Amino acid sequence: MSTVIDVSSKLGEYMLKGWVLTDRICKKCSKVPLMRSPADSAVYWCANCDDNAGQAASVTSHSASSSLDSGSHISRASTPLTEVSSALSSPTFTPIDTEEILRRRQQSDLASTEIGKRLLKGWAMLADECPNLTCYGVPLVRPPKAGGERDPRKECVVCNTVYVDEADANGFERLVPLASTPAVAATSRTPITASPAPIAQRPMTSSAKGKAIERSQAFHAPVPARMPSTSETVIQAPSSKPQGYDPSLEQDIATSADSLQQSLRALSERLKTVSSPYGMDVALIGQTADAMSKVAQALLQLQQLQHSYR
Repeated sequence: MSTVIDVSSKLGEYMLKGWVLTDRICKKCSKVPLMRSPADSAVYWCANCDDNAGQAASVTSHSASSSLDSGSHISRASTPLTEVSSALSSPTFTPIDTEEILRRRQQSDLASTEIGKRLLKGWAMLADECPNLTCYGVPLVRPPKAGGERDPRKECVVCNTVYVDEADANGFERLVPLASTPAVAATSRTPITASPAPIAQRPMTSSAKGKAIERSQAFHAPVPARMPSTSETVIQAPSSKPQGYDPSLEQDIATSADSLQQSLRALSERLKTVSSPYGMDVALIGQTADAMSKVAQALLQLQQLQHSYR
């Protein structure tokens, strides 16, 4: 028999060699836990009763049988062992990636990449999502603006459509494509007629939110245009060239006509969008058709004015 100091030192020595200290108590001394061999899990050794690990094989069967006998009062011998099956109780199926899922995944990866590039350039990611039916949950981004002001434009990085907030007849804001900006810029530089500007113009600042859209009634009859000069020369009739004819005016008229043509094409695309079966809006369809009619009338007047200078 060994002393307490010898037992502790032996336990530490054999634990450093890889032996495992178990919770089984030796039946000979009834006070020292058995150690299990790292090479064979069936070999046990007592640091108090056995002088060295070579005698562990002789006490293995005795210790193991004693441990089983001591545990017989916990579990009856007639109780069968429960076999745990590694197989699942019911089969699970992984959903197959369809073409639509793959397309949405690629679109999400593209949107993440493009948004990251714009964020590095100072753009801001917004909570609004692109209303385009082909864009699935793509957040809009806002370009930076000098002076710390907020730019009203909101761009989608997938379809590259620029939107602005527009108030409807009930005063609610909604995203609409910024399609008529070229026409507004051209007519503001050379106001050939007074009617296309209110139709093509969209609210560009937050102060226009909640207000009704102003409409012009000047399309029912041709209105004489005013020249952007200090002499306040007024075009009287498209039949002949007026006095004080400026050659640069013809180029300005052509530029305005091109802008109106772009506006008409943009309104046509917008009409296709709002007429889709997934998001049809009858009121918005009527407003778009009315705007297309007035832009077409303004374009016809500009074309007549072009013929008068040739």
